[in-house]
Amino acid sequence: MCQVCQNLIRCCCGRLVGEHTSLETGPSMSSWPGPGTGQQEEWSVECHTQTSATDAYGTIDFQDSAGRNCHAKYVRIAVDAKAEALLQLMRSEWQMERPKLLLTVHGGTENFPLPLKVRQAFSKGLITAAQSTGAWILTDGINTGVSRYVGEAVKTYGTHDLRKRNAVGVTPWGVIENHSDLIGRDVSVVLRPYQPLGNPMSKRVCLNGLHSHFLLVDDGTLGKHGCQQGLRRKLERHVQLQKIHPRECGVPVVCVVVEGGPDIVSMVLEYVSSVPPVPVFVFEGSGRAADLLAFLHKQTAIDRCGVMIFNPGLGLTWVNHPILAHFYLHKTQITIFDSESEDQQEADCAILTATLKGTKASPGEQLSTALAWDRADIAKKHILVYGQHWQVGSLEQAMLDALVMDRVGFVKLLIDNGMTMNRFLTVSRLEELYNTQQGPTDNFLHLLVEDVKQTHIPKGYRVSIIDVGQVIEYLIGGAYRSTYTRKHFRAHYNLLYAHYCTLHPHQSPNSSPSRPPFFRTAQPYKRKERSMVLRDLKVAQQQSSELGDSPLFVYNFNDLFVWAVLQRRQQMALFLWQHGEEAMARATVACKLYRAMAYEFRQSNMDDTTAEQLKTYSMDFGQLAVDVLDRVFRQNERMAMKLLTSEMEAWSHFTCLQMAVSSRLRPFVSHSCTQMLLTDLWTGRLNMRKNSWFKIILSILMPPAILLLEFKSKAEMSHVPQSQEALQFGWDTGRPESCSVPEADTITPVTTQCFFWTRRLYDFYTAPVVKFWFHTMSYLAFLMLFSYTVLVKMEDRPSTQEWLVIAYIISTAVEKTREVFMSEPRKPSQKLKVWFGEYWNVTDFLAIVLFLVGLGLRWDSGSYRTAGRITYCLDIIFWYVRVLDLLAVNQHAGAYLTMITKMTSNMFYIVVMMAIVLLSFGVSRKAILSPDEALSWSLLKDVVNQPYWMMFGEVYAGEIDACEGDTPCVPGAFLTPFLQAVYLFFQYIIMVNILIAFFNNVYFDMKSISNKLWKYNRYRYIMTYQEKPWLPPPLIILSHMTLCVTAIYRKHRGSSEQERDSCGLKLYLGQEDLKRLHEFEERCLVSYFHEKNQNVLCSQINRVRATAERAEEMGVVMGEVSDRVHFIQDTLQVLDSQLGQLQDLSALAVDTLTLLSASDSLQQEEARLGHCLPITPSRHHVPHSWTLPHGGGGSVDIMPCHTPRAYRSTPPSLLWGHTSSRSQRPSLEWHTGAWGGGDHGGQGTGESFSHTVAGILAHSSMQISSRAVMFWGCRWATRTFNSLQRFSMGLRSGDWLGHSRTLKCFLRSHSFIARAVCLGSLSSFLKNLAMLVDIDCFCFGCIQKHAIASLIPIFPVVAWSLAAGEEVSVYSLEEVEAAVPESSISSWSSQGLSAVLQPLSSEGCLDGGLRRATLVLCTWAERDVLRVGCVYVVKAIQPDVVRTWQRVFHSDTPLQLCLREIQQQRAAQKLMHVFNQVKPENMPHSPRFLDMSLLHWHSDGQWLTIERNMTGDFRKYNNNTGEEIAPCCGMEETLLAFSHWTYQYSCRELLVLDIQGVGSELTDPSVIRAEDKSDDMVFGPANLGDAAIHSFVIKHTCNSCCENLGLSGERKEPFRPPLL
Repeated sequence: MCQVCQNLIRCCCGRLVGEHTSLETGPSMSSWPGPGTGQQEEWSVECHTQTSATDAYGTIDFQDSAGRNCHAKYVRIAVDAKAEALLQLMRSEWQMERPKLLLTVHGGTENFPLPLKVRQAFSKGLITAAQSTGAWILTDGINTGVSRYVGEAVKTYGTHDLRKRNAVGVTPWGVIENHSDLIGRDVSVVLRPYQPLGNPMSKRVCLNGLHSHFLLVDDGTLGKHGCQQGLRRKLERHVQLQKIHPRECGVPVVCVVVEGGPDIVSMVLEYVSSVPPVPVFVFEGSGRAADLLAFLHKQTAIDRCGVMIFNPGLGLTWVNHPILAHFYLHKTQITIFDSESEDQQEADCAILTATLKGTKASPGEQLSTALAWDRADIAKKHILVYGQHWQVGSLEQAMLDALVMDRVGFVKLLIDNGMTMNRFLTVSRLEELYNTQQGPTDNFLHLLVEDVKQTHIPKGYRVSIIDVGQVIEYLIGGAYRSTYTRKHFRAHYNLLYAHYCTLHPHQSPNSSPSRPPFFRTAQPYKRKERSMVLRDLKVAQQQSSELGDSPLFVYNFNDLFVWAVLQRRQQMALFLWQHGEEAMARATVACKLYRAMAYEFRQSNMDDTTAEQLKTYSMDFGQLAVDVLDRVFRQNERMAMKLLTSEMEAWSHFTCLQMAVSSRLRPFVSHSCTQMLLTDLWTGRLNMRKNSWFKIILSILMPPAILLLEFKSKAEMSHVPQSQEALQFGWDTGRPESCSVPEADTITPVTTQCFFWTRRLYDFYTAPVVKFWFHTMSYLAFLMLFSYTVLVKMEDRPSTQEWLVIAYIISTAVEKTREVFMSEPRKPSQKLKVWFGEYWNVTDFLAIVLFLVGLGLRWDSGSYRTAGRITYCLDIIFWYVRVLDLLAVNQHAGAYLTMITKMTSNMFYIVVMMAIVLLSFGVSRKAILSPDEALSWSLLKDVVNQPYWMMFGEVYAGEIDACEGDTPCVPGAFLTPFLQAVYLFFQYIIMVNILIAFFNNVYFDMKSISNKLWKYNRYRYIMTYQEKPWLPPPLIILSHMTLCVTAIYRKHRGSSEQERDSCGLKLYLGQEDLKRLHEFEERCLVSYFHEKNQNVLCSQINRVRATAERAEEMGVVMGEVSDRVHFIQDTLQVLDSQLGQLQDLSALAVDTLTLLSASDSLQQEEARLGHCLPITPSRHHVPHSWTLPHGGGGSVDIMPCHTPRAYRSTPPSLLWGHTSSRSQRPSLEWHTGAWGGGDHGGQGTGESFSHTVAGILAHSSMQISSRAVMFWGCRWATRTFNSLQRFSMGLRSGDWLGHSRTLKCFLRSHSFIARAVCLGSLSSFLKNLAMLVDIDCFCFGCIQKHAIASLIPIFPVVAWSLAAGEEVSVYSLEEVEAAVPESSISSWSSQGLSAVLQPLSSEGCLDGGLRRATLVLCTWAERDVLRVGCVYVVKAIQPDVVRTWQRVFHSDTPLQLCLREIQQQRAAQKLMHVFNQVKPENMPHSPRFLDMSLLHWHSDGQWLTIERNMTGDFRKYNNNTGEEIAPCCGMEETLLAFSHWTYQYSCRELLVLDIQGVGSELTDPSVIRAEDKSDDMVFGPANLGDAAIHSFVIKHTCNSCCENLGLSGERKEPFRPPLL
């Protein structure tokens, strides 16, 4: 063998031998032995390949996607690479998340059609299962077969995030098209472009651009598949060993099978028989291997005892066939999914269910797996089912895992299945939840603990429950005390920890997983007696056997709810909020916690995004609280008010209203329910509506008028909380320990009357509104006395007025001190912090201190007295400003005060900027004008004085120029006017106007919310006077004495901690009332969520979504119904054909029997027909023809052709015998005496038919060379002639019975033809005979069809389809060269060519707006005018269109319209031919229009058009109104540019629109002419003329093809219709 030939031989690796010449060693040549070698060495990857470092890795940039950026990471690896290294690469370098499920997809590698329903179920199910569980999808990664369907599924249902789109392709390197583009180690190249468009003739495949990662397996071969399967299986096994949960099994693996070949069956058996087994999920209906597996699976479900499945003669059973037995043993690992089944569940649920069942894990492990997937629906349907046995503690562990992993659905599912929080929630579990590593990664809770402890905590510090309590107190603030920090909880907590240390004495404290830091959190408290401690220890040991099993959590859902809030798990918090009691209070608590955490985030300069997120969470819970309040208020107003002020034992004995105010939840406080409650609190028991202020002032001044006032009853005040004094006074008995009225037998009428009047007086003076007016009147009197004191001369000793002022201010100071010590916070520092947090308290403190300083100075007789008086004068300013606080009670004045406060607080930065500008000018001006100034205090005054007043318009005009007059001019004095001008410009024009604009903006902003702010601040005013003693200063000292006595009595009695917590304005309810209140709130909450869900379901978006889903479902159902209808139609057609064949066979049997019985008579007939008569064939001429000239670019002139309606063309069989005139065919003219004319004589018909038969015989005789054949043919022809002659005479005489017998005899004579066939070829004769049979059926019906069909078995060379169908004539438009150069004339052929067409589809299935179309099959054609066996489309003009154009074409309207349709397509065809010649080379596409011919259907005389049928995706690129699609490929741009080109090429006279077709083959265009009107139509009826051209000019958008043709550069001129 020569060297050249040897280099062209392919090696076993797939490369040419010549490609190995560059290698020093040639192991690959060993498989091709030389001439002298006798044994061939077997080629192997291990021996004949070399390994090297990978040279292909990085990120692929797929170039075929215009709609989305398709990038994928890839690496080229060896076939023997380690699975551990691959997984580390994917997890570390590619940053792929740990898989919780592995979906390995197998199936066909070649392109295959997938039914619509199966494809939708596969795509949606696969991606939904992968995304919901965090799974990896393994495929072959190629752009064919099942991998392509996976890519389409990712595109349709997947996400754009590369990290979440974990579709991994394991692809052989040697089969990848253009894999050389992926080679390169340059790390600077970020993306490697890859064009996934391969050569259609190549055996290689392209990568699918919708995968996210690729493992390109290289075994040294090229063009060979399958090398990746081993590595893929190793990777699957290694991933299966990874843990998705620390306590459970590894990653589940499931094999998904779609279609596939024989190798898929063996692969499935390998999967199900492996250890551990891999479940297989098969999509039934996808084809081949998948359907085979589905069949076997269903058969095993039926035949359980070795029953034969296939052919009984083969003996295939489950017992004696190894593969079937293997399949039967592992059938439980295989799940079949039938998308056609109506009761089938969703594909994703079916995949996950099959995975769980296939792993053969315990219920607890399955629950953990479903928990890791976050698929509560799977657990609900298949795991947590009735009758399932669970081990002790398994559900508690699942609940703990669900809380840690933030699986809200599983928490709900476990609660619904009987999980009790009282048993689950223990101290150890709650601490584990707070110290979990999952969730937020910023350790914000540890930072809060550091802020609370004011010290740094070490890394790894475990937060204790007591730490959490301190954090809660720190965030809520005020007097709130967490349950975790109370003494009784700390005592139990210490006992539990001591018990734990007793059980684990050898474990160090630091190593304890739940050791609390008692040295920081558990503060010492009052020591109890030893007996009490032992008793508590005994009780604690009885309650708990180990750490954490303590029932310390009474309100379990509240503790978990607070945990979810502190861990910032909003969805879990929302779910837990719905469980338990006091939902409205818990919403306000969450609002407060989130708001405080957001504030701490901002103060700690942490992530602003997290702070905004926490603020959003706070607003969400605030809105929930408002919604629930609105719901309960609409249900029952009084119960809603009770919910606002009832004492909440679980929340530090706060009320819901207190918590809402602490959370600054203004919409909640400004709600109508809250305002009605505040109004009732403000008025107390007074029942006044109009002129309340007048009645109150009058009653204060005249106490007897109190008896005339109207008071509310006890029932009307049942929802209003009472103060502690009222409870002690005995008016209400809401608490068990409150005093009661003396018994009835000890009460006298006088005592009752005194008690009644005393109660009236108490109710009047304790009402907050009365206290307000009483204190206001006293305060106004104090201001009058104070003003008198500072205005008159101060004596050596204080006057009476001054003593009253002194007494008032000192008593006020005592009252302020009482307010500080009686406030709710426990620590004095917190009390002072809360008290000084109020603005008016600060002003009161300054006013009191300043007055006391002035009082001390006024006792001096010297100059200090003057200083004291001046101090008085300054101090009275604070007391006058204090009047503004009294005006805040008014609704109108309070809004303006709120605006003033907002303006004052926000103007600080602008004032600072104005001060900077002022000082810059004042210092420079003073320094220039007074260079010799000495140091003094007046220097500072001179710097600020004049510049300050200049801001208000005082410019000191006389001092602007310092050099005017006789005053000597200091150096640089000329600069001061310039500096003053600049200063006034910036300060007076810019800064002052900015300040005014700022105030204006604040005014408008506050005006919109001023009413809401006033309602919010109203709570503070009412609470201030609710807690204030009713006597005003200085008489308030009497109230203070009373309070001191009461406090001493309480301390002597020894009040409990609960009583001390119960101080404040609260509504105390009994157990039954509290239970009814909580039940009412729960009912309202249920109705609220029901209404909310209904609103969500009834929203417009959901309605549209539901409608779209239903429409999609209906579309799928309609498609299925349509497919079934077509299937039934096809089945009926097949049945009809089979019935016809059975009828023909039965007729053949009858004829055969008849032939045998009449053999003697036939022999006599043969003797009589021994001599053959010569027959001269007749000639049939077609005298008429017409042409349609068509210039190269000119107009078209069509001559009208009028054809009679009764025309029926001559049957083709009459022309087959004319050997000398084969070119003459029936024309478009009607010929009198043609076959089938009903009004003509029978003689002419009989002669014509006899001549035709003679011609047939003469033609057939010439085809037989043997004398015997000639003899038998002549005898048969003579008999045929005579029989047909008698038959035609019978027609004329009406003897139908006689001609029937004659025809039967004629048909029985076919036995002689069989003998002729045995002697030679009679193909032409058989065709003629077949057409003769067809003529007989056409003329006389199907009476004798069975006899005619009996001829077919005699001639095996002739198919029945040769004569099946309808007879037609085809007229073609031929091109004739014209006299003018480079032009041609389109001329119609003078003779029509005959053909036989068999309809394939009913009319209407392919109809359009102008035409009706049907598919036909050509069964015979003359001169190849049509191709036999090809499918064509026959089109007819719609009847409506014909009726419309009958006013133009009064006769032969369908013919005229068909001629113009053909002419129109021919014109477009010529334009396309020119276009393909002139277009540049960078436009590779060359579209063309199909040839169209005129067709005359003989059976009904219709004129039609016919063209070849196109198969494929039929598309329409523009229409005849000028609208066009947005092009997305080169072909579409070329076709749209063609329309533009025709408009320019024809000098804006012609425009080809309505371009449509399959690929590059086009049909049915519309040639638009601007001057074409309805009375002069040259082209088809789709021509819209000027309107279409004008619309095209406006709507057409030039593309790159237009630019290549030089069309886009021309300016688009507006269309102007031509002048007529």
